[in-house]
Amino acid sequence: MSILVFTPQITSRIKYAFHVLLHETCGIYDVKFTVDENQFKAAEGAKINYSHQYFDECINFIPHGLLLEKDISEHEIFVKRHLNTPIFFSVSKSILPFDPFAASFYLVSRYEEYLPHISDQHNRFMATESLAYKNDFLEIPVVNIWAGWVKELILKQFPNTVFKARKYNFVSTVDVDNLFAYKGKGLFRTSGALVKDLAGFQFKRIKERTSSILGYKRDPYDTFEAQMAMNDEHNIDSIYFMLFAEFAQYDRNISMYSPRMQVAVRGMNDYTTIGIHPSYRSNESDKIVETEIRQLEETLRSRVTKSRQHFLKMTFPDTFKKLVEFGVTDEYSMGYASESGFRASIATPYTFYDLEMEVPIPLKMHPFMVMDVTFIDYKVVDKQQTLDKIESLVDQVKAVNGQFISVFHNRIFSETEPEWKGWKKIYRQMLAYAKP
Repeated sequence: MSILVFTPQITSRIKYAFHVLLHETCGIYDVKFTVDENQFKAAEGAKINYSHQYFDECINFIPHGLLLEKDISEHEIFVKRHLNTPIFFSVSKSILPFDPFAASFYLVSRYEEYLPHISDQHNRFMATESLAYKNDFLEIPVVNIWAGWVKELILKQFPNTVFKARKYNFVSTVDVDNLFAYKGKGLFRTSGALVKDLAGFQFKRIKERTSSILGYKRDPYDTFEAQMAMNDEHNIDSIYFMLFAEFAQYDRNISMYSPRMQVAVRGMNDYTTIGIHPSYRSNESDKIVETEIRQLEETLRSRVTKSRQHFLKMTFPDTFKKLVEFGVTDEYSMGYASESGFRASIATPYTFYDLEMEVPIPLKMHPFMVMDVTFIDYKVVDKQQTLDKIESLVDQVKAVNGQFISVFHNRIFSETEPEWKGWKKIYRQMLAYAKP
């Protein structure tokens, strides 16, 4: 069943915003548009009027104006509350006191990340610069909540409207920045590390390094089997994002050309989905990211369609256009390193929108909500507070039948550093709480 929308002008932004809110979030099967008043009035079934006119026998939304614009400019935004939920882009004489389509578009397109902003040391948009953080709704999937209000209004006036059922689901993802702590690093890197250990009198580490390299002991970061056992126990789907790159300052995995790396990756692919973890350097040129994807595909002997940026380094929209060009269909970088919550204020997968070209592109964004290093490196909280935060976010996602995605790193499971102690237990508890 479709829903008909009247608007005096059909823009790419309007079509996208209604697609995200009504189709991807609410579950309406089809959204049609018309600029013909007579056609709209004569039509039967569910109808939405998105204009400054008023029509009988439909749902009337007054547009804010953002979706009629064709440029990217600063907007003065005042956040209010409706039904105890933050809203903005207020309008009058509308069925809701704000424009949920324009507000959703602003958040989901990441409009504010195209504007001038303060970046961190890795040239990333900072969570503290976001509208959601500044107005205390970073941990609320407001787009899903607004979509729920729109769905209720539709069902109240058009009770026969059919919506596709949305079910909560959970995906555990693991970023493999370092497949091994010691193995496969090559003579030069290994020799340098041994010299450094000797200079620091790290004799325990020297023994551990030597035993791992010689095969007498499992490498500390080789935690894949333990993770799979926990996932299987709770029947949890997983995706592993592999840093498959040449060695550099922030890209310190073993070489993508290493036979040891290739054998390990092929072995993992038998048990889980493997995605690319484009390197820190990959933003420098198209050639770098293309080489990494193609080399991983050659190793796996299959297409690579899933991606998450190393260090979450991304530039809107260039990073995502490159990924689409090289065959990626699903992207998992939408989240912050320093804060948990909802970077795009949505808890369901959605289509990416290129604000520079004013078109959606064929890339499905999968936002993540929590990441281990957020609590280990950025937040000063104890283990129980961490678990409470994770469970609170799971509750938020379950309430809107969304997709909960967690990010862990294989090295954390080793618990070889003091700050990593106890994280296997947190992971296990999260699986038990977050599973559908």
